[in-house]
Amino acid sequence: MSSIDLGELPNMIGVELRIAQILADRLFSSTELSIAPGHFTVLSLVGLNPGINQSNLARCMFLDRSSMVPILDQLQNKKLIERRSLPTDRRSYALHLTREGRSALRRGEREVCRLEKAISSEMGSVNRSQLLELIKQFQSALLALQGNTAIERTANDR
Repeated sequence: MSSIDLGELPNMIGVELRIAQILADRLFSSTELSIAPGHFTVLSLVGLNPGINQSNLARCMFLDRSSMVPILDQLQNKKLIERRSLPTDRRSYALHLTREGRSALRRGEREVCRLEKAISSEMGSVNRSQLLELIKQFQSALLALQGNTAIERTANDR
């Protein structure tokens, strides 16, 4: 098989980050967990913020609200989350983990911790920390270019 000309693609940050995401998703999917990485993120955020509505959840994940609906539908169909009507706003729902959702989240946290340790071991904890800091700087630069000057994250992330 002849080699493929990649041109400047290997020098593009976005391309390399997307490849890294694909590889990380593949590694995560090879575990015994039965949820996707994005679903784990949603479960984590709902677990940390019981009663969060889907608009705030979508904003926290930098997704548009309409993208959140099918994800939440899937998690609800798996009985991992439940939507509860808000008495103050009948158009909005408070999101909560079910018992099964809390159990899946605990399993996911153990597995993610194991994967994070393995990645740190493979690349070195200093390199991992530097990479994480660079990714956060990259996110800030992208937001600045989009006209957003602040990342809406928790104080723990700053």
